[in-house]
This record gives sequence, structure tokens and C-alpha cells, in this order.
Amino acid sequence: MQNGVCGVPVIKLPINIDKAQVLRYLGYKNTKDQNMSSMIEKKVDIAIREASVLAVPQINYDFFNFVLDAKNKKIIFKEELYFSGEYIFKNLEKAEEIVIAILTLGDKIEKKSAELFSQGDYLRGMIYDAVGSAALKDLNSSFFKKLCAKAGNEKRRVSRGFSPGSGDWSIEEQATIFKLLNAESLGVSLKESMMMAPVKSISVVYGLGKDLAMPDAEHDCVNCNLADCQFRST
Repeated sequence: MQNGVCGVPVIKLPINIDKAQVLRYLGYKNTKDQNMSSMIEKKVDIAIREASVLAVPQINYDFFNFVLDAKNKKIIFKEELYFSGEYIFKNLEKAEEIVIAILTLGDKIEKKSAELFSQGDYLRGMIYDAVGSAALKDLNSSFFKKLCAKAGNEKRRVSRGFSPGSGDWSIEEQATIFKLLNAESLGVSLKESMMMAPVKSISVVYGLGKDLAMPDAEHDCVNCNLADCQFRST
């Protein structure tokens, strides 16, 4: 097992903010059918350019060995640190190794969004928030591709990503992730509510192994329980 708390460097990956993704976060599933105004489109273009400069995309991650406790549905790492529950156990029990990551864009985009809201410019505030969400999604996707490339070289596969609070996995286990990784190196902290600060941050857990089913993309809508999500593709 690597020592994630002490020794893993922060890595930086470039982001490509997809305009179509931003518009979907704003509620435009089909811009042609919804007759989006040129004014909104222009504001989105400007926000994407500015946010690309404001974003500080960084990732701290590590690879962990583990022991399974099938009776209690636990994935045990070290020093009484473990993930528990049927949902996460079922999805990772065939893994040979587990990757845990915290990804963030820093706080500059959310500060820009908050500033605009405080000035009463709610439209631009929402646009910057949507741009930040799209940028974080792209960073997550880039990291997943990086893992897939590494796993492919080792003749292994990568599971889809899991985050505390998704599916039936308790958000309380966010605390375990923060004990296993050095989130401070990213400037990321965990609130009592188990939400992260900066807001445009995410924690993700992946399984690596030869017997895992590798998804076509980082997120698989078939296995997501958000039936009314505007991003659902199935």
C-alpha cells in the first residue's frame, strides 16, 4: 500500500470545458429546440474563457491494498479505516487494488459566482457555477482515462467511480477518505456536513483488477439511482 497521507504528490491535469455540458447544467438539453438566446450563449462563452484561467485543477490520489470482511460487508485498509455497506462492498469486492482520489478546481470559480450573485447578477452567477461543474466533470473524466491507461498497461481493468453519498453509500465515509489522503495539499477541507470546501471538489473511489467489468465511460447511468437527472442518457 502506498502512503497516501504523506508521500503522494499533487498532480495537475488540463481541463477542457465543454460548452454543451455547461448548457445542460443550465437546463438546455437541446439548444436548437429551446431557442437559446445569443445573449446567453455569449455570456457562456465569456465565462468559459475566464473560468479556464481561474480554475486550478489538482488531484491527490493513491493506490491501496485492502482486506475484505464479507460477514460485515467491510473493505478494510489500515488502522481501523474502512468502507462499509452492501453497496460499496458489492461493487468493489472483486478489485485487486483500490484507488482513492480527491479532485478540485480550487475556489476562484465559486468565488466569482458568489460575487455575481451578491451583485444581483443571478444569470451570470448561475453560468459560472455551471461552468465550474462542467470543468470538474472534465477533470474527473481525464483522471479516469489516466487510470484506464495505467490499468491497460498492466492488463487490468478499472471500475466506474464511486463517491460517498451516491447510490446507497453513506456520505459519512467521506471522513475515511480524508484520513487516507492528504486533502490539505490541495487546499480542500471537509465540513461537519461531510461536504467539501471548495465546493467544486469531489472524492472518487475506483477498483482495479483483472475481473472487473470496465465501463465505457466514467459514469454509467444504468447504475445511477437519480432517475430524474437532466444528464441521464438511458
